[in-house]
Amino acid sequence: MNTNTVTCSFVMDRDVYNAFKSIVCKHGENVKGNIVRYMQSVIQYDTPNADTILAIQEVQKLKKDPNKKIYSSFSEVLEELDDDE
Repeated sequence: MNTNTVTCSFVMDRDVYNAFKSIVCKHGENVKGNIVRYMQSVIQYDTPNADTILAIQEVQKLKKDPNKKIYSSFSEVLEELDDDE
């Protein structure tokens, strides 16, 4: 037995699995290979990481805030920063 490998087992909704499998197979791949490549990509690019997830959540929260400050240009942002000094 190879001690450098692990067997993964999980339960998921059959319709989700079948939809995923259908898409993956259309591109000449299989589910296991696709999931393994996805995991390797996450490791290689370190995404999504906690900072990215927090930044996305912050943007989503700001989009919903009716009192948020809106700028029409980047120079307007810089002007405000200069005013704060």
